[in-house]
Amino acid sequence: MKSKKMTLLGIILAVAVACMVIYSVVSNVAQKPTITEAEFPFSITYELNGETETIDSVYSAHFVGNGGYAKVTTRYYEGVIDGRDPGDTWYVLSEDSEGTVYLDTKFYADYLMGDPEYDYFDDEAFEPMVFFHDTEYQEHTDKQTLLEHGVKLVSWEYPEPIENSFVFSHIGHLSSDVVLPLALIAALALIAVIVLVRKEEGLEKKAIDRISLILNFVIALTVVPFMTVYGVLSDINGSSPDLSYQLGYLMPAIAILGLAVSVALRRMGRGGASLAVQFVAPVLFALLATFFSV
Repeated sequence: MKSKKMTLLGIILAVAVACMVIYSVVSNVAQKPTITEAEFPFSITYELNGETETIDSVYSAHFVGNGGYAKVTTRYYEGVIDGRDPGDTWYVLSEDSEGTVYLDTKFYADYLMGDPEYDYFDDEAFEPMVFFHDTEYQEHTDKQTLLEHGVKLVSWEYPEPIENSFVFSHIGHLSSDVVLPLALIAALALIAVIVLVRKEEGLEKKAIDRISLILNFVIALTVVPFMTVYGVLSDINGSSPDLSYQLGYLMPAIAILGLAVSVALRRMGRGGASLAVQFVAPVLFALLATFFSV
């Protein structure tokens, strides 16, 4: 019977680990666009103090690469209007002692490159906007204020976002985003052990079993939550592929799996092993916190 229980424990752990690996890989697949650069001609006509002016230019956008402060699979783009600094998509139309009139093209490289992760215009139209910025840093977009400062949009010709597609680039390293999902998978494995791995018939409960059980609850209610918070907050200064960071994200799940093994071993009459195995993750975590900076 013990061999069957050990086999069952092995199956539960193998399934849990496989699910964790699959989730970690799938959730960290970085993709890149098949079209990496494009040009977008545009024209904006406005009236300023009775005179009609037209801006005819080209907005050039390109894919920079994958990266991110925490989630490293995020796609980044850059764009520039011909003859201007990168990212400068604003025009100063007039300026006086009362304030400044601006024209915002509302160009976003990621949007125009057809990336579905970026949609800035769910609630508004993709079109230019003029506004008045007064000396008290208040922004005015109402028609009356704009007319008082002699400005209004007349017409514009704007490009459409391209139709892009995305292909596999690489597998990014783990981030704090995986901490809770992996801990949940481990918790399901613990529940499976509690339900499926039954206690050996006629097995007497010993003092070491009671101690092991009490420590199970102590670790579950104190150490695991602390590890989880630690893992989730470890990306405050950005995620990292360093081993110390990667282990920090995994610690809560490893600790919970350790509890699952402890429960199973105790029900097989292996009280000493049950007591010891639950400390593997806490000891590893203590070493991690002592010798590495996460």
